[in-house]
Amino acid sequence: MSATSRALTVRLEIQDYERLEREAARLGMRPGTLARVLLRASLGAPDRRSEHPSVSLEQLFDRLAGLRDGLPPVDAAAITAASRAELERRGDPDQE
Repeated sequence: MSATSRALTVRLEIQDYERLEREAARLGMRPGTLARVLLRASLGAPDRRSEHPSVSLEQLFDRLAGLRDGLPPVDAAAITAASRAELERRGDPDQE
């Protein structure tokens, strides 16, 4: 064990430990190694968890809708038509 790790004892029900042993054997690793892999995977990336707490997609959409509140309505077709007209007014730079 390295100086940067700590030991942890976990008590498992017999059935859970047997499942852990079977899966570890299937994967060609020791049960303790598999337990460590599963624990790390369940915790997720340390930086991501601290900066971005779990938020549902619905909550994200609600936040996005809140950002939109108070803004004037946008007519995408009118903006596109105006942009095309401006480009035509400027002319094609490749043909000059």
